[in-house]
Amino acid sequence: MTRLLVHGIYDQKTLETVKSKVPCDFAFDLRGRSPNLVPFHQLQVLLKSIQSEEVYLTFENDRPETILSFISLLKNEPFKFTLVFRDRQSVDFYQRLGLPYIWMFHPEGDWTGILNTEFCRGVLLPVKWQHHYQNNSTLWNLTQYRNLNVFVHADSFEEASRLDLGPHVNLSLDLTNEIETGYRKVDQEKLKKMNIWSKLHEHSSRQ
Repeated sequence: MTRLLVHGIYDQKTLETVKSKVPCDFAFDLRGRSPNLVPFHQLQVLLKSIQSEEVYLTFENDRPETILSFISLLKNEPFKFTLVFRDRQSVDFYQRLGLPYIWMFHPEGDWTGILNTEFCRGVLLPVKWQHHYQNNSTLWNLTQYRNLNVFVHADSFEEASRLDLGPHVNLSLDLTNEIETGYRKVDQEKLKKMNIWSKLHEHSSRQ
């Protein structure tokens, strides 16, 4: 069955809308400059509505002590936290943190080293970089050898709607201002009507 990982929710109504459409996991954005940044107190509120055992936390070019501080503050939450990195740090950076993570592929990153660390659990493959990885046998052999979770990543609902969700394709999806009526104001009705939900249901029914 296709797994869905939704990134960028920052309010309770949007969380409940997405939960009502399809089963999925959530990645909360803790990047300081992100328009989808979740303040820590709001993250704690949102976590109370999560049923999943696993929650993802997104970072980008943060210092190790900042990341470890967040994890320490969440130590009493009943979740297994997996980090999402949208950066191109050194292999040593990810290794020294000693925390499970998935990495967003970038062709200029040291992807062989990053995906080979003992703490790497998966990779997000952005549609925009498809020509760099779709025929890369070294990458695919590595993900299979290490049994990594592989997600095709869409930057928007529009991009996701154009994807061919074949067997065993996991989808990673960013929520963007395409569903907003203003800054950080989600149009819940528009979100409910996005065709990716029916597409995912149809795909699941065929499996």
